[in-house]
Amino acid sequence: MYFFFSGEGATDVGTDASEPGPITFIADQIIEEHFHYSFIESKCAIIVHPKELERIRAPKNFKPSSKRSIRLPSLNVKPETQFQFANAKAFSQIAKGILKNKNESNAEFVAVMFHDSDSSDKKEWSNKRNSILWGFRAERIENQGVAAVAQPLVEAWWLSAIYRSKDAHKNCTYLESTKYGNGAEHALKTELEEQLETTQNCTVLTDMIKDRKIDYKLIDLDSFIEFKKDFANAVGLKHIHYTEATQ
Repeated sequence: MYFFFSGEGATDVGTDASEPGPITFIADQIIEEHFHYSFIESKCAIIVHPKELERIRAPKNFKPSSKRSIRLPSLNVKPETQFQFANAKAFSQIAKGILKNKNESNAEFVAVMFHDSDSSDKKEWSNKRNSILWGFRAERIENQGVAAVAQPLVEAWWLSAIYRSKDAHKNCTYLESTKYGNGAEHALKTELEEQLETTQNCTVLTDMIKDRKIDYKLIDLDSFIEFKKDFANAVGLKHIHYTEATQ
């Protein structure tokens, strides 16, 4: 089975299979714990760079949906929603194209697309997540496609794991309600830098996740739980603990 990932950059899924990001390592840990197999070590991880999505989205390269495929339910949707839909379609086409070039068109695969919701509004998170899922359905990979959408930013996921490693009973759901700010000045980014005592978050985070110092099982946020459920379903896992608090 191949595992495709696409995200915003190095701080989430990574930009190249030779240097996977934190979310790719978490997915690998889930697979390893349940199937005793590492898709990273087996070189079955394929990370699609955002620039490749942009190239495929270009009109001359973009393949239109078939008449029978699903489209966005309304034309009155925000440009951002349309953008995520198109990105998911492009990602799907890339994944299928890579397998075709490998002469493995019938190979099993999972495609994980990550994005921050960039909003503390649950409706905005849902819209962004659904637009990615619609894109997967348009390319008929709804059973293999996984939308990993953090609310409001992926930093909330890591902070939840850090805080609950210190206090297992701490409720961190408030992190998802943190108001979105301006880029690098967002409160959650600053908060994570303070917890890690560094601004080099990507390298430190990846190492901490690899060493299990940041344990994904401690993340109790709805947006992460939805990602984990969808990923479990895509790989055929029927029984998985969603948070340590439920055990």
